[in-house]
Amino acid sequence: MFEDDPELQAFRLRYREFLDANAPRGWRVNATSPDTTLEIQRSWLRTLVAGGWGAAHWPTEYGGMGATLAQQIVMQQENARAGAPAVTMFGMALVHVAATLLEFGTPEQRHEHMPRILHGDEIWCQGFSEPGAGSDLAALSTRAVRDGDNYIINGQKIWSSGANRADWCLLLVRTDPIAVKHKGITFVLLDLHSPGIEIRPIKSLLGSQEFCEVFFTDVVVPVSNRIGEENEGWHICQTTLATERGPYLLPVVNKLRGECAEMGRLAEAIGTDHAAQVAASFHAEVTILSELLDRTLIKAAFGKSGNESSILKVYYSELSQRLTTAALEMVGLDAQLSWPEAFDLNSDTFDGSWGMSHYWSWSWTIAGGSNEIQRNIIGERVLGLPREPRPEAKVR
Repeated sequence: MFEDDPELQAFRLRYREFLDANAPRGWRVNATSPDTTLEIQRSWLRTLVAGGWGAAHWPTEYGGMGATLAQQIVMQQENARAGAPAVTMFGMALVHVAATLLEFGTPEQRHEHMPRILHGDEIWCQGFSEPGAGSDLAALSTRAVRDGDNYIINGQKIWSSGANRADWCLLLVRTDPIAVKHKGITFVLLDLHSPGIEIRPIKSLLGSQEFCEVFFTDVVVPVSNRIGEENEGWHICQTTLATERGPYLLPVVNKLRGECAEMGRLAEAIGTDHAAQVAASFHAEVTILSELLDRTLIKAAFGKSGNESSILKVYYSELSQRLTTAALEMVGLDAQLSWPEAFDLNSDTFDGSWGMSHYWSWSWTIAGGSNEIQRNIIGERVLGLPREPRPEAKVR
């Protein structure tokens, strides 16, 4: 992609030289726990910043590169080529939080948080979903009551990734329980070290604890931590959610390519016509997905993006499930015994564990907006089908 652009090619070569000289070697061997992985990623983030390659998408006035989308894509491609660590534990802060602060934050909020985010001194999580408000996020009921210059917050959030290691939280709260549900929501920045907060990690079937429940009991949040105006949080959170679309799929599609290549080697070892046909079929589908992603990213680079990311998300997540299911059938019961020895949060590469890849593939039909929601978007905004009825029930 972008091979015919000499300026981008020169940019690619400069970044490649930096990676060759600075990317840590053998870092996966040391990534044996969430804590060690965190420190590896923090160190790499600071190396990128010191070299002038940190926060590529940020404006230069905040320490970023001011890179174009095309340059960001090139950097992701080179990261995958070099096997550099992905700074996933800082992704929420670098992408979601930064986008929200740059668009809607006050100068004081940007001055307080963006330098610390840039250097890996603040970890953030997202407090959106609730037990009764997942895909229907606007049904959230965590309450914030104004008390002078503060809000008093009570309620619960769930599925907050990394909350047990986070310092701050992007939090949606209900400030008007009478208004229709989209209208009474406010967006605040919450210091997770405040009194009255309890964080409970959720242990997954894989034994990991990256998701958490967060409980709030009379938590005091200054009004100065509010983003935008009171009751305007729904509009603001769309900027945060929009950062989950587009280039975020490049690393996971790179991983899918690696899985597809491994399936080809597996089929060759099995040596049957059926295995070869299955591998060839998935190779064709991954190639189609890659071409669709390239086309979408090129359009986005020239400011012509639409709703293609919803199509990509549905296709990728369900293709990943089918591919890993087929691989498990090829490998047999041995796949259940093969698990990665190191704790690897790098989403760019296949770690050799079909069992792990298969389990994680199911989360992708939910993460970043469930596939049911994505199909609604495709039907309504791409195909022009009538909108589903959306009763505006009041939340009390």
